[in-house]
Amino acid sequence: MPDLDRALARAYAHRRTGENDATPPAPHFTVSTPSFDAPTSSGPEVSWPETVLALEREHSQRFERLADVLVDIRTKRKIKVLLFTSCHRAEGRTTLVLTLARALARRPGRTLVVDADLTGPMLAGLMGLRPEAGLDDVVQDGVALTEALVTLGDDAPNFLPLRAPVPRPREFMADPAWSVLMARLRRDFDLILLDGSPMFTGLSAAVLHRAVDAAILVYHCGLTGERALARAREVLNAGGIPLLGLAETFS
Repeated sequence: MPDLDRALARAYAHRRTGENDATPPAPHFTVSTPSFDAPTSSGPEVSWPETVLALEREHSQRFERLADVLVDIRTKRKIKVLLFTSCHRAEGRTTLVLTLARALARRPGRTLVVDADLTGPMLAGLMGLRPEAGLDDVVQDGVALTEALVTLGDDAPNFLPLRAPVPRPREFMADPAWSVLMARLRRDFDLILLDGSPMFTGLSAAVLHRAVDAAILVYHCGLTGERALARAREVLNAGGIPLLGLAETFS
């Protein structure tokens, strides 16, 4: 979709003079959330990654426009579950998801971010959360979803963290409990962002084809070339996952 491609390109254009473009900035350094970033109602204390806060400060209008595009797609095309994936790690996928989620949370409806990186979960650590239960516990051990959901308050996204890597990702996705969980999330939330695993590092995105409505492929041009992107498109297509657009990061 050209509109989404253009919105993604604008939202994530943040070249800094003197930086080595082939090396992405460290996305995992966190700082305590300033008072203007605090939720308007009670919730767990979190630390938003500094890169996320910087992107929001410097490019807020761009992310707001991108959020509007996704809300429009959600309404017109009935897309509720959106997979964010990449070819490799360190391409800026999680940073993009978190920044976009903050913008979406300021719009009507409930936004949920799910740590679906089954081979390398990071969201809980990045946000300074220490959950006693997560996505893995809900699917594998039957823990109640309410025990795993993290609600930060008004005008903030909700989170479903993953506490530890899943030993057998394909079996995890084939578990009926996964399908039941996704049906429940579709009922309770308006837009669900899955921060998925890299496509060529462990779990293939194709196993998610029954759970998602569409995907956005995040890539860093210094790490991923045209051949890898073409292969990623083939994997998504084979899995029956429509590709909404490409998000080039660190450009």
